Formats: sequence, structure tokens, C-alpha cells
Amino acid sequence: MLVEVEEAEGVYRIKVNEPLPPVDFGFRGRRSSKRPEDFGLVVRDEGRYVVVEKDLGIREHVLGLGEKAAELDRRRKRYTMNNTDPGVYQKFHDPLYVSIPFMISVRDGVATGYFVNSASEVVFDVGFEDYGKVKIKVPERGFELYVFEGPTIEKVIERYTDLTGRPFLPPTWAFGYMISRYSYYPQDKIIELVDELKREGFPVEAVFLDIDYMDSFKLFTWNKERFPDPKRFIEEMHSRGVKVITVVDPCVRADQNYDVFVSGLGKYCELDTGELFVGRLWPGNCVYPDFFKEEAREWWSDLVAKWLSQGVDGIWLDMNEPTDFSRVHHLREALRGLPIQLGDLKEYSRFPDNVVHVFKGRRVPHPRIRNAYPYYEAMATFEGFERAGRSEVFILSRSGYAGIQKYAFLWTGDNTPSWDQMRLQLQLVLGLSISGVPLVGIDIGGFQGRNQREIDDSPEMLMRMFQLALFFPLFRTHKAPDGIDVEPIYMPSYYKEKVKEAIAVRYKFLPYMYLLAKEAHERGHPIVRPLFYEFQDDEDTYMIDDEYMLGKAVLYAPIIYPQVERRKVYLPRGARWANYWTGEIQRGWADSTHDLPIYIREGSIVPLSDNDLLVFGEGRADLGGVEAISEEGKISFSRPLFVRVLAIYGSPVEGARTDRGKEIKAVRRGGYAILEINDEVAEIALLGG
Repeated sequence: MLVEVEEAEGVYRIKVNEPLPPVDFGFRGRRSSKRPEDFGLVVRDEGRYVVVEKDLGIREHVLGLGEKAAELDRRRKRYTMNNTDPGVYQKFHDPLYVSIPFMISVRDGVATGYFVNSASEVVFDVGFEDYGKVKIKVPERGFELYVFEGPTIEKVIERYTDLTGRPFLPPTWAFGYMISRYSYYPQDKIIELVDELKREGFPVEAVFLDIDYMDSFKLFTWNKERFPDPKRFIEEMHSRGVKVITVVDPCVRADQNYDVFVSGLGKYCELDTGELFVGRLWPGNCVYPDFFKEEAREWWSDLVAKWLSQGVDGIWLDMNEPTDFSRVHHLREALRGLPIQLGDLKEYSRFPDNVVHVFKGRRVPHPRIRNAYPYYEAMATFEGFERAGRSEVFILSRSGYAGIQKYAFLWTGDNTPSWDQMRLQLQLVLGLSISGVPLVGIDIGGFQGRNQREIDDSPEMLMRMFQLALFFPLFRTHKAPDGIDVEPIYMPSYYKEKVKEAIAVRYKFLPYMYLLAKEAHERGHPIVRPLFYEFQDDEDTYMIDDEYMLGKAVLYAPIIYPQVERRKVYLPRGARWANYWTGEIQRGWADSTHDLPIYIREGSIVPLSDNDLLVFGEGRADLGGVEAISEEGKISFSRPLFVRVLAIYGSPVEGARTDRGKEIKAVRRGGYAILEINDEVAEIALLGG
């Protein structure tokens, strides 16, 4: 077995035999004298798999691996990378929609990253088969394995995203409240719904259209009965400040009278016999673009650009694991009329193994590169936005592979509105966030309708899901056809006001969230983070997966259990924390005092909406081209900045004086002070602190 090592600035590429990387990430390194053993790795051929093995320390933490329905510390379980539409999923279900074979180890306080650049069915066994070993099983003779030095989790993620690509920067509206359903129609009802939401004080930034907007589920078409005048519909939405996002699946109806199908001939997936692979999805018999072929991506980009030209603002990529129902359909047809109950058929919703792709001039079996299919679809879709001359890009994808962050948001798919799933949804979001995908969210309200016994359609459940997702980058309600209406106008008044409060708090923090999106774009950092990301040396944080950080400054502990108004909150050691609502300074374990338990970390400067600013202690922050510094009783800015209201936590401030000579008296609100500056200032001196 041939093994070579290359290195470049804390990143090492271990090439096993002759790899065919599913994505060429452009690594350029020099030949290294190191061997796998120098990283504590053993690489050996076991026939069906090439196995990479490392020791698993007694106190070692294993993190990452993308979208996995388990605790954030991945020890004692086996994880499979194989993009799958699981249907209804629950905790510990594996695999799910997204495959990111990137793992972070924290051992003796030092973080190290490991990335297997293989889009095949890679298996990570973390102390399950062998108590003291991590075993990575790769069903390929040749592949790339990258090792990223830390020593921090943040540095590992920086190096990983430097290799696989920095996340794209979405427009600001993409962080607002968006509505979706399977499916909204006709067009006038959607306009009416948006107007009702706005009339009751709920902002709406975008509306998603699911597959029923299409004519016979044909891509890039409109159903003329449901959307008789799409141009007017889009104009009506835009006049209300609302964007329009349409779903686009990878299935092209096999119809010789359909111009998209005809134009794509020669660009679809084939069988190993050379025949066209004809599968089955929403349109009936259909074919699938072979996104591994450059000419297929070019064709797709042109279709997307043309579709966007009518005013559509965003694209929602669904079913792109890729999922196909042909084998399920044939199985059901064969058993029709027989007294046989079919069980879980998710294993049959993938492409048949004899599908092949044309990749880098070679015919490659689908199982070898399956997981990269959504990556190349998203790439081609992103290119479509560029061809359409769009400066703003919005793509939401259900599936993905390493590097998907360059092109799209991800969401956790067809979740269920149940109390058991509240913690699970947070685990999934945080798992993706520390696997290089910062733009992520959930279906608020839970996608599943009325098909599971554990489904809870109570207003309390819906309220808590809105609150859970308070700071998730994607903030969208979505529901199956048989589910309740999850837009907040339908809730009883008490719960409606609670949701309105949560949305108002989110919008209050949007300037800070967008700065974090820019930070993600420039440095690869997650927007929402597990506590251990910021407090790597605090062992307690590795077992806390029902709280999360928003950047470095904000900790949020959502209430995720029924009939509970308050909760115990862990505030990581090594920092002082201020209760956002009361200003009380706290450490360690605390009892929440509000329905939205938010805490501010000492040393933080947080920009808020309406040109407000929150400051706790001494620190500095980049406020989008303006550096703010809080030290020695004053707050200064690298250039004049308009500040409306300044909130000071952790200091008995009585007033302030600006560099323009204006004096302001503080208004105390519990443990914090409010200063109404209402001026453009370069410096604010705090008085009486």
C-alpha cells in the first residue's frame, strides 16, 4: 500500500494509494518527512475497507461528523456517511441527509482535525467496536486523509474551511423570519396570508413555494391554475418587501414534449450499460442531471439563471441526496394485493448501485461518489445566480458534502414536533455548525403532520420551537400538508405574544448575527456554537447540549421541556455573565429568570438594531468596519458612529459624556444602565462607574 504525506501550514494530506478525490480542494503542499504513525494513525488494508485507526483516550472528546442524531461528543457509536432521506427520523437514527466526514478530537486540551475526502460510504467507529480505538473504514483503495493541527477547535475549523472553502455570505434578509409550507397556493391566498401576518405585527422576509407551484411537477414551470400570473405574484410580494424562493428538485420529467428534458439529453445519469437511468419521483418517470459532468452543470446554471430572471429571489434544493423512489415503487407494485406489511424502505430510496457518473473523464459508480452529488448541484445553482447577475445569493439545500458551505444553507429536514426532538434539533444544528457549516436551521413547527403518535400540536410546543431557533441562522416555519398551520397568527393570544416577543428579540440581535455571518465568511467560524467551542478547557461544557452560544458574546439556554417556565443554566467557568433581562452578574450554575434565558459574556460589545449598543466590561469588537473599544471607563470608536441607546452591564454607571460635550444621565433598569446617546460619537466617557 502506497502512503505519501504532504504538508502546508499546519495541514497535512495523507494520500493512500491513488485517490480519485470527489472534490479537488486545491491543496498545494510540499513533501513531508512525516508518516501516519507520527499522527498516531495506523493505515491498513482489510480487504473490503482501508482502515485508518487511532487510539481513543479515556478523556478524549470526539466532535463534528456533521449531521448526526446523537450527543455532540460522538463517543461510543458508529456513524455512516451515506446521504439518505430517512423519512421520519428520531434520535440515534443514522445516516441522515448530510455527509461530512470531518472529525475533531480534543485530547489533553489540544484539538486536532481529521477529514476523509471520500464521498463513499465511509464509517466512523468511535470506541464502539473497540473500546480504545477510533476506526475510520473507507470502502475505497485510494483516498485523501487530511490532518489539521489546532491547538484550538476554532483553529482546526479555520484550517478545515480554508481547505474546503469559506461559507458564502447571504443577504441580510436571509436571517429574518421566513414562511413555508408543503404547499402554499393559489397565489392570492399567499398574498392574503402575508398581509395577515404583517397586519398582526409579524415581519415576513420571504415565502417558500413547495412543489405544487409547478405544472405536473416539471422543473422551472408554473401551474397556471394555482399561479395564473406569476409575474404579478412576484411583484406583489416584492412590493411588500417579501422575497420569493422556489423549490427545485433534481428530477427532470422524462417527457419528450418538455423542453427542459429535451435540452438536457446527454447530460443525465446513466446505467453501467450506457442506458439512460430513468427513475421515479414527483413527476413520475424522470431522469437526473449528472452534476459531476461539467457540461451538465453549465446547462443547469443556464436554467437557473433563466428562472431567476423573472424575479425569483432564491432556490431551495430538495430531495438532492439524491433520492429516487423507483425501487420503492417497483417493490410496492410487486406486492400489491398481498397481505405483506412493508417496513422501513429508506434503504431503497437511493439510486441503484449500477448508476454511473462521468467524472473527470471516467465512468465512476454512483456509490463511490454519491455523497458529493448535492455539492455539485449547489455549485451549479450558485453559478446560475452569478450568470443572472445577482449580487445576492440564497440557496437552501437539504443534503450536502464537505464544502457545501460555499454555496448553501442547510436545514435538518423532515423533523417532528415532539418534546423528544427539541434537544435533538439543537444537537443537529450544533453538529453541523462545528463541521464547517455555519448557515443552518430547522423547520420551526416540525415538518411532520399528523402521522406519528408522539407529535404534539400544542401551542406550547410551537412556541418553544420558535424560541429554540431564536438565534439559528435560518429562521423558517415549514409544515407537511396534513399538519397544522404553524404561522403564529393562528396561535392563542398568550402564545402568539410570546412568539412575537421571540421574533422581536431575534430582530434586535440581527446586526450582531450579520457580523457573525461576515466572520463566518471571512474566517469559517460558526455563528451558533456549542459551549465547548468557546470554553475548550471546561470539561462540563462537553456534556451541555441544550444551550448554545451566539458568537463569543451571547449564551442562550432555551426551555425545551413541557410545562416548564424556568430552568437551570450552566454558565461556563472563566467568565462572568450578565443576565440580559435583569443585569444580574452570575457565574457557574444559575436559575433562569425569563422565558428566553439570555446571558452576555463579560468583555463583550454587541451591536443591536436601531443603532443600539450593549457593553459589558472591557473588550473590543469590529462593528463592521468600525472598531469599538471599551476600557478604563470609556468607549471609543475608530471613526464616529451613531449610537441611539447604550446599555451598560456590570458597572454602576450614573451617566456619560460624549466627545462632543453632551452629557447624558443614566436610567437604571435593575442591574444595568440605559444611556440615550442619540448622536454620532467617537468616544463616550462613563461617569460614576
